[in-house]
Amino acid sequence: MVRGELTGDSQVRASGCCIDSRGVKAGEIFFALVGERTDGHDYIEGAWQKGASVVIGEKERLEHRREVRVPEGKALIRVESGLAAMQTLAQAWRKELGAKVVAITGSNGKTTTKDMVAAVLSEKYRVHKNMENQNNELGLPMTILNAPENTEVLILEMGMRGLGQIAFLCAIARPDIGVITNIGTTHMELLGSQQAIAQAKWELIEALPETGSAVLNGEDEWSVKLAGQDSHQTFFYGLEGRFHEPDLRGMNLTPFGILGTRFQVGHRQVGHGDRCAVPFAEVAAEVGQKTCPHVSLPLPGEHNVLDALAALSVGILLDVSLEEGCRGLAAMELSRMRLELHQGPEGSTLISDVYNANPTSMKASLQVLKERGGASTLAILGEMYELGEASREGHYEVGQTVAELGISELITVGPLAEEIACGALEKGLSPQRIHSFPDREGAIKKAQELLADLNQGTWVLIKASRGMKMEEVTRALHKG
Repeated sequence: MVRGELTGDSQVRASGCCIDSRGVKAGEIFFALVGERTDGHDYIEGAWQKGASVVIGEKERLEHRREVRVPEGKALIRVESGLAAMQTLAQAWRKELGAKVVAITGSNGKTTTKDMVAAVLSEKYRVHKNMENQNNELGLPMTILNAPENTEVLILEMGMRGLGQIAFLCAIARPDIGVITNIGTTHMELLGSQQAIAQAKWELIEALPETGSAVLNGEDEWSVKLAGQDSHQTFFYGLEGRFHEPDLRGMNLTPFGILGTRFQVGHRQVGHGDRCAVPFAEVAAEVGQKTCPHVSLPLPGEHNVLDALAALSVGILLDVSLEEGCRGLAAMELSRMRLELHQGPEGSTLISDVYNANPTSMKASLQVLKERGGASTLAILGEMYELGEASREGHYEVGQTVAELGISELITVGPLAEEIACGALEKGLSPQRIHSFPDREGAIKKAQELLADLNQGTWVLIKASRGMKMEEVTRALHKG
């Protein structure tokens, strides 16, 4: 398959793959890839010592090293490109598995939705999903190759940084169901326009087979617009149905617990051909409360409810009942660094949401902060990346939201985030309540001072793009 040259035992068996020699498990394939800072070929012997049964390395790199001795009962395969070999093998393993593939993309909520889809489908199927956000040309094939042979559903998050990238991932994964959470302004810096971003995201739906299904957000204008030009079966979810009447609707949202949301969900149980023609209110009245179970979601905010509705929609398409799906959501586990709760100084509560950020997710998290913290709140907000020409406007709008919500105190981190401060000031937040710093150290010191003066039980939101490393702020304030 990989058109390589084999040295060693041709009968050796392998299961799973790894690119970090420190984490190799017995029987795995170790791909010796060349990174920006390290070269996997330097760690081949260590990988074999850890238990790797097969090493795949690149001919050119191996030629410039001393002779590699292949241990007894193991094999070395020399190829032109280690990454291309991994992608080729992932294509083959996906086909051999015969599992259903659910692919998820969007400007916000991809990883959370992926975790929710896994929670819903695990009630009925053996599922395998990507770890954290392994969603690119390296992480996606690794996820597939590490799927156990009894996997029934593969759940794959797909990221993109340009046109053609999701199409490339789809050529490897061949999805049966495509989920687009929303189409926002993330990657404006790379793609230049919202239309280009929409086109890049829509590559997922275009890659579906004729029998495939698109799960789309009825509150997202671009998704609805593009769906009108597409022939695939579509299943819409939503809260208000701003742009399309939802097939699955969330209703009666109420906070519960420390950081949870309880809501009802209604499903329009009508045929595909009639689904878009029947008003939801009439169907809900007809089917009654039996089809409107309660969901106890361990996450706050409307944005997370929308992600939960996407997951329940996938469940419906794969014959998981709403009752089963709701049970799965109640017990779900999230990937790290997303809405983590920590105890802070002076009895404060820290909401650490530091994995990534854009204007939409910033505003959503601020809503959660206000909902939970009430009259005593502190927002520590850093820079948002990849917004291109929309960067200034995006940061400014976030600042306006801070003021509109009545957040008690605002700390901004980094030069770009000063626009957040400008937006808050322009919208009426007192300058005495706005504090801007070029780095994390100044922000940490100021936060500690403010929390000593604010009310006991203050809620604190810490959020920025991943490159800001705002988990350092969380770590400094966390009183564990």
